[in-house]
Amino acid sequence: MKKSETQEDLAKNNILVTGGTGLIGIPLVKKLQELGANVRVVSLDENSPFDEEIEFVRGDICEREVCKEVLKDIDIVFHLAGIKGGIGVAKTKASTFLLKNILMNIQIMEAAREAHVKRFLYTSSICIYPPARVFEEKNAFAGLPHPSDRFGGISKLVGEMQIEAYKLQYDTEGFLTIRPGNTFGPYDNFNSTSALIIPALIQRVVGGENPLTVWGDGSAVRDFVYADDVADLMILMVRRNVTEPLNAGSGEPLTIKTVAETVVRHAGKILDRRIGIEWDTSKPQGEKYRVTSIEKAKSTLGWSPKVSFDAGIEKTIKWYAANKSKLLKRYSIMSED
Repeated sequence: MKKSETQEDLAKNNILVTGGTGLIGIPLVKKLQELGANVRVVSLDENSPFDEEIEFVRGDICEREVCKEVLKDIDIVFHLAGIKGGIGVAKTKASTFLLKNILMNIQIMEAAREAHVKRFLYTSSICIYPPARVFEEKNAFAGLPHPSDRFGGISKLVGEMQIEAYKLQYDTEGFLTIRPGNTFGPYDNFNSTSALIIPALIQRVVGGENPLTVWGDGSAVRDFVYADDVADLMILMVRRNVTEPLNAGSGEPLTIKTVAETVVRHAGKILDRRIGIEWDTSKPQGEKYRVTSIEKAKSTLGWSPKVSFDAGIEKTIKWYAANKSKLLKRYSIMSED
């Protein structure tokens, strides 16, 4: 794997973070600020969650002129903007899922290439992988994504192919790819129409649902990673210019039963109430077992998650309980016609 032997000092660099008001974006921006970088954030949210030292631009990077404008004087780009959602969203908003993701990737990457940025980190996803028990980087193009992931997965694959094409034609070694797994934490998407499993469970249980109804029988196995840990890996990859894709997950298999019980246990303590769980086996639960390998990130950069699943769930519920009213003002592309 090609990587720089020296670390890029991010201090004083002008850095653009697309989707910087989201789940991974907010902790990433704060970490970059602490490192002394000059940070600009572009997002479709109405208001900035940052102090005035962070430049905030409300704009749609599906538009080329917006991309050109926000890239002025930028050295490094962390491209986090994208659409995510569960199985239901992928069906009901399939066109939005596919086309908006592809369009924003094409526009921002092409504008960044033309602007000759030093580094560009593209946030792909583990949903690009063909069906497997364990997702390893070497198997990324061994087949098509699982049918339930095909719109999101293929849109992310197109972005990865764009980077490959650039490297072949333009020798753009500064374009990098990270593949986050099931990421959770404060600032997640808690919108009831498009939230993934952890924010969906937290939103409903804090909202008073009792017993908490969970799809499937709880036997499906996944792994989950806290957003701050993903942000740390992103920074490491850019500083060391790691040119081959890396997964960002926990590698720790957890049943959905364990996930639901952990949410209910912490929510019960925080909210001071007894909460039950009901399993709806008439609903789909997805593939039985899929876990993200992080061996490559460990061996390449010495990275591994610092925040345990249990601690991460507790932090997330506390944050959501204190901030849920503010989230009504956040933009959701899934609310568009």
